[in-house]
Amino acid sequence: MDPSKRKLLEALCHSQTRAREAEKAAKQAYEEREHVVRLIFKQASQLFAYKQWVYLLQLENLYNQIKANKIAPVLPAYPWRVQRRKTRRNIPAKKRTQEKRGNCDLGVYAVAFAVGLGLVGAGLLLGWTVGWMFI
Repeated sequence: MDPSKRKLLEALCHSQTRAREAEKAAKQAYEEREHVVRLIFKQASQLFAYKQWVYLLQLENLYNQIKANKIAPVLPAYPWRVQRRKTRRNIPAKKRTQEKRGNCDLGVYAVAFAVGLGLVGAGLLLGWTVGWMFI
């Protein structure tokens, strides 16, 4: 066999060996990355669960304090029944309508905020579950 051909074959063999080693290293790095991503998502979901748990414990504590009459309730008994201001009869109708337009009903904004927050939560839940299907 020609010495130049032998050198070419050896170089090709070394090149293929290096390529295989590089593929193995790339595969290992990808698996490590995926493992880290899974751990981060797991910890994030656990942190969210603990946050919700603390929030529920705080609400339970507040409920027990209100029940024991240690503190007065901050919110009305029925939040959907917000007391409205009484209209004054002696004000002309034009001024009453101007005042009515300027009044912002907090209940409407609270309901709109709650509906929006519910939609966002549903979207996040749907995205989370569909996202896990492709992993």
